[in-house]
Amino acid sequence: MIRQRPFIVIAFCFLLGLQVQSNATGQDRIVRAGAAKHSNPSYSITTIRDAHTDAKPVIVVQSELDRLIDEDGGGACPISAALIAMQTVKSMAGAALHPHPHRYALQLFQEQPELKEGRIPNDRFVNLLKKVSAAGEKLDVDVETVSATNSKHTDTGPYWSQTDGPDLSLNPGELKVLSYTVTTANGVWLGRHFVLLKSMEGEQVRVLDPTRPFKDYQYGIRFHGDDAAPKANVILDNLSRNDENEPIYELNTVFTIKVAGAWDHMNNSSSASVDQIKTEIDLLAKELQAENKLTSPKEWRRRGARFGLPGLDLPTTVGGSDWSAEQMLEIFRHAGRYNLNLRDVVGGAHGRPAIKLESEFAKEAIHDLIGGRAYFAVAITEEGAGTHTKNIQSRAIRDGDGFRLTGSKLWNARLRQATHVVLYVQAANGRPGKQTAFLLPINHPGLEIVDRYAHGLTGNSFGGLNFDQMYVGPEHLIGEDGDGGDLFEEHFLYWRLMQSAAAIGCGERALEVMAERIREREAFGGPIGRFTHLQQPIGEQLTKLRMALALSREAARYFDQGNYDAAEPLVNGIKAEGVEFALEACDAAMRAHGALGYSREVDLGDRVRDLMGLRIADGTTDVMRMTVVRDAFGHDLWQMAIEDGGD
Repeated sequence: MIRQRPFIVIAFCFLLGLQVQSNATGQDRIVRAGAAKHSNPSYSITTIRDAHTDAKPVIVVQSELDRLIDEDGGGACPISAALIAMQTVKSMAGAALHPHPHRYALQLFQEQPELKEGRIPNDRFVNLLKKVSAAGEKLDVDVETVSATNSKHTDTGPYWSQTDGPDLSLNPGELKVLSYTVTTANGVWLGRHFVLLKSMEGEQVRVLDPTRPFKDYQYGIRFHGDDAAPKANVILDNLSRNDENEPIYELNTVFTIKVAGAWDHMNNSSSASVDQIKTEIDLLAKELQAENKLTSPKEWRRRGARFGLPGLDLPTTVGGSDWSAEQMLEIFRHAGRYNLNLRDVVGGAHGRPAIKLESEFAKEAIHDLIGGRAYFAVAITEEGAGTHTKNIQSRAIRDGDGFRLTGSKLWNARLRQATHVVLYVQAANGRPGKQTAFLLPINHPGLEIVDRYAHGLTGNSFGGLNFDQMYVGPEHLIGEDGDGGDLFEEHFLYWRLMQSAAAIGCGERALEVMAERIREREAFGGPIGRFTHLQQPIGEQLTKLRMALALSREAARYFDQGNYDAAEPLVNGIKAEGVEFALEACDAAMRAHGALGYSREVDLGDRVRDLMGLRIADGTTDVMRMTVVRDAFGHDLWQMAIEDGGD
């Protein structure tokens, strides 16, 4: 418990005159998700950091409490760590964050004056963790401890295995608080400190330190012992410092807070949080990777239905969860971290336009989509009509109450995997440039699939459709004859935004892999990360991806407000530059791996190849940039570019 004396002490006295409140109210609610699913602690730590504002401070920084500790006591790190753990556990469980943790801290000091001593043994810290976790919206938690055999803070253990070391794995619904002793280089014991474990990567950990809880601290893990007990002692090496006189941090105890209640797989995800769905995706990805089915959209949709994945962005009126574009953006981004083929497995995807159909056929198709039994493709492009959709030659003509469709489609994905297809053709009403959309079963009589083959995004097939005088009944018509163009614009505005989010996630993960590589790969006498020219691309591309993400979130807010005119130019720009930034990031990561990057032992080559496909799919980079110019500088430049004879 190292006492921190800040240069600027944040005044606490104003709180003393306020009524101590420990119960969250609906008005003060900050984060709420009532499902009994539990999310990953690393996501929840990020969530509470994002939720913290000056107006609603949900994190109690250690320096805000240090002056409440007796002069001859230690620091307030265990109390601050416990209060931050309280919020993290609530976020993991999908409960409301405590709206007034600072007031609650005062209540704790009033109820337990011994906290002013600062120094807290293991048993007292366990009791503190249990108490604060029950504050506000009560949670049933259990706390387990495991200590080093040389710990001075427990007389009874339990102690970790001296051959295996402590378990630092991260599991949904579990939060680990680490305590480590601090000893000077010449052997003077200063006390111990408490941090929250955020992530573990190989032999390195990232933690939240209550002294500065809004940034990550990174430590290497080093074991000390002898042949009989090689992992008796665990040292946390400060990777940012190489001074021989730096204090020694030795792991003392691992406190594991477990939220009671088994992982509850529910079909209704409307009350789940973004972090909980991300954690579910993590678990399913691990499951499918073990079966070599990671890129199978049908498996993702079938198994993802158990936590509501296919219906996240569909209305509750049809059985979906009605998630906003802002929420979905984060889910698509997370899916893209694993593989760009996962861009197809989140939400209703190309089934979204079908909710406008009232026929029993459509209702059953949407029901199957949400249940993970249906998968929708879209067919709009043709050999002579790509992004220029008004040049579509496939057509519809009236036949009684139904239609006869004739034409062909090309460069369409998913057709071999799909159960249904949304098919766009020229409208039957004869109005130039108007399209009509139909929802058809993929085995509809007269519909023939033509196979082609793509370099990337190979989780789905690639090809086209042929149809000649194919009859479709009125139950297959989406909207009205001639509404297809508006349906396309609205759907693809959303779809392009989500594809860009998946690309951003793809690039972000590649940069993480690159950072791991240059840290670990040694050449010419040391790690290649010492060559700053390999660090420069990480900084550059990460900043570009963050800019694209910020713009994506702004566009999502416009979309959720129904302000499509404001969203459109942003989305088109993001579709162009977000994909290009991600491609640059993945290319840099692949090159940093040398020959390994070009091999199939890592997936960086796949990421580059898939992004090259996405720069064409759903609106090419070049055309998207042209639309940005049109919206910013006028239609005359657009017309100059596309009219016959234009340069």
